[in-house]
Amino acid sequence: MHVYKFGGASVRSAEAIRNVESILRSQDDTSKPIVISAMGKTTNNLENVVRLYCKGDDDYKGVLNKIVESHINIARKLLGESSSELENVLNEHAAKVFDFCERNQSVHYPFIYDQIVSLGELMSTRIISYFLNQQGIQNEWVDAREIIRTDNKYMAAVVDFEMTESLVKKKLPDLLNNKHVITQGFIAGTSERFTTTLAREGSDYTAAILAYCLDAEKMVVWKDVPGILSADPKLFDNTVKLKELSYLEAIEMTFYGAKVIHPKTIKPLQNKGIPMEVRSFMHPAADGTLIKEEGYTANIPPVVVLKMNQVLITLMEKDFDFVSQSGLGEIIKTFSKHDIKINMMQNGAISFSAVVDYNERKLQDLIDDLNDLFKITRNEKLELLTIRHFNGKKLEELTHDKEVLLMQQTRHTVQVLMKEH
Repeated sequence: MHVYKFGGASVRSAEAIRNVESILRSQDDTSKPIVISAMGKTTNNLENVVRLYCKGDDDYKGVLNKIVESHINIARKLLGESSSELENVLNEHAAKVFDFCERNQSVHYPFIYDQIVSLGELMSTRIISYFLNQQGIQNEWVDAREIIRTDNKYMAAVVDFEMTESLVKKKLPDLLNNKHVITQGFIAGTSERFTTTLAREGSDYTAAILAYCLDAEKMVVWKDVPGILSADPKLFDNTVKLKELSYLEAIEMTFYGAKVIHPKTIKPLQNKGIPMEVRSFMHPAADGTLIKEEGYTANIPPVVVLKMNQVLITLMEKDFDFVSQSGLGEIIKTFSKHDIKINMMQNGAISFSAVVDYNERKLQDLIDDLNDLFKITRNEKLELLTIRHFNGKKLEELTHDKEVLLMQQTRHTVQVLMKEH
């Protein structure tokens, strides 16, 4: 059994969804779990709904209605006069979100976020399931919140693998005897039946969870790139496709910020030795990149990851006391408490510096927590460059016109925090 995952770009329009149908027909006809993301930029648009709602701005209703209308228009393009039943289903999903917004008493942003943003995946999978059934590709729509069980850490929920495996094995094998299963990436559910999410770009992780629970032979991710490249082609010229990668190399790339796959995706696959292939939905017959236990490691070119919009946070002891080991542990624990991942760090006798992604809400909460103990400075609009398998030529090429603020280097990896001159 193979588990397929289609990302937002691959289902962004009626034409793109017809391409998904074409891909399914061109591959082997065995039944598969198929994990699908929200369409195009729907998640970004729903995040705007959350922002407006949390500000108390009733304009969220108009934005939400436009999102629903755009999905209904796609449903009509795909199903024509047969779309009325699907339209009712989409409106029912939207009505539950509107009802939540009216009844909600919580001010906890992550909780609100998960209950609203999950609408994108629910609507996209409904549309694709209805369309494929109409085209004779039999499938069953399954609510991921019923089979993937997590804790209550909203926006970055932790999967209960034991319970999830039990639920998946109880629900999916019988369905997969004679049809595909269409389900949502990114979203899951708690034992109290609240919706959670697995962090942005979490649909890859969903597919890996299902592959793990079902002992799949392979997981295939369909993307708008020919495979995993040596750098983001939107930012760098002369990128090359990596034919094979080991689990270790792939997880290193995701740790440093490569966006081709979600950072948590590799672990469940590695635990059961399940290979993962990244393929292009635009050229489905072409080979992609295969990630497996022992990938090809000789002559890997320099692999470049550039994270934009970085913030350098520097903490200075107010009384010139040394930053002790226990104190350093408390600092890192505080970053973790506010769900802030440290992308690079360095400490001195009385100071500690950390490079993190910009998120004003989280950063302000962090600073409020540490302000009594430290003098805090922050530098914004920075870039964090990471080069795996670097050489001096590549490093010079990418940093020669930048002001370097911080640099760290190991045998295989160099990281450079920099900004424009």
